[in-house]
Amino acid sequence: MTTTIITARDILRDYKSVFNDVRKTKRPAIVTAHKEPQVAIVSLDDLERLQRLQNKDSAKNLLDFTERARKLLKNEKLPEDLASKHDEYLWGK
Repeated sequence: MTTTIITARDILRDYKSVFNDVRKTKRPAIVTAHKEPQVAIVSLDDLERLQRLQNKDSAKNLLDFTERARKLLKNEKLPEDLASKHDEYLWGK
């Protein structure tokens, strides 16, 4: 995927053209200031795709954590009254 490099000043001068170009071509635009990349402008489709990937990754990380926790707690015995006295165990109430 190719990207367009533009300056922050170019955005101020002609943001409509930059937005239209990103929307039409689906190519992200990297905005620079003082010759350093600052932000990217991406199409809404790309943003939604990135969010789905992030959510998928978050779910995978949660499942991995759960699996590791189960292995660690495999031989642990929980108190029989945990369901009714969980606040006492957590907060000492």
